[in-house]
Amino acid sequence: MAQWPLMLAALVTGALVPLQLAFNGQLGGVTRNAFTASLIVFLVGALVLTIVVAVTRPSLPTASELAAAPKTVWLGGVIATGYIIAIVVLTPRLGVGLTTGLILVGQIMTALMLDHLGAFGNAQHSLNGGRLAGLTLMIAGIATIKVY
Repeated sequence: MAQWPLMLAALVTGALVPLQLAFNGQLGGVTRNAFTASLIVFLVGALVLTIVVAVTRPSLPTASELAAAPKTVWLGGVIATGYIIAIVVLTPRLGVGLTTGLILVGQIMTALMLDHLGAFGNAQHSLNGGRLAGLTLMIAGIATIKVY
């Protein structure tokens, strides 16, 4: 399969993130509580996923398969919870653009480290000058957004 459809899907997914920040920030304003807003976000997501699973009927893992999974697989939900709470709190204060930019820089920094280490069974991609230059340009872009 050509990579361009996957790259386009990643681009579209990325374009949805600022919308998520804006909408979740609005919800935080309505609920006046980051935890309540985050719970609502997760309940809506759980409802949507319940419908998707009911319609697509994928095979589900057994309890023993889940128990045998690496313990790190459970951290995704914890991280997602922290992420949602953070965007509910930060977006109204920093704005969608700065919040999105800082989140992206944090993601790139961590992704480059994980790539360099080949962490969690992913392919190893060494950190080099070009990758560091890309990160530096992103940081410079965020600094420019913050100033203006």
